Amino acid sequence: MEEISYGAAEYTNDPSFEIAWAVEAAERANIHMSLLLTCNTKELTMHKKFNVIYDKFREIFPNMNVEKGENKQQWFIFCEHFKEEIEDYNLATIMRIRANGAYSEENTIIVPKIIFLAVEIARNKEGLNESHKESFKMEYENIRREGGNIC
Repeated sequence: MEEISYGAAEYTNDPSFEIAWAVEAAERANIHMSLLLTCNTKELTMHKKFNVIYDKFREIFPNMNVEKGENKQQWFIFCEHFKEEIEDYNLATIMRIRANGAYSEENTIIVPKIIFLAVEIARNKEGLNESHKESFKMEYENIRREGGNIC
């Protein structure tokens, strides 16, 4: 096996990879927003293992308020539980902070894919996305009307 002998200073991020990720993440966010606006979100599963993800999420975070994304301390244990089970479980994904808001600069953070799935599955199963649909629909339409991007 050949040993790598480069110094840390010689490693840099390739901007084209970062741009490609950002474009793909924004596309996924657009798709998710379209689903939120057009589907009965209580029936939206989002992943073939949505029940497993939801059950584990509520086991670790039984009282977490999913209207707002919070609580960093226990996320590592939760994420690692799905390391072998969910493809790209730690893929950086854009998530809405508030369930009653659209994707926007002010209402998004970057999280691992499994956290996005857990929070949005809970918001769907617990009826939050459905009950807030009019609110985030109005916000989404305002963003679009003003010529802004959702992310």
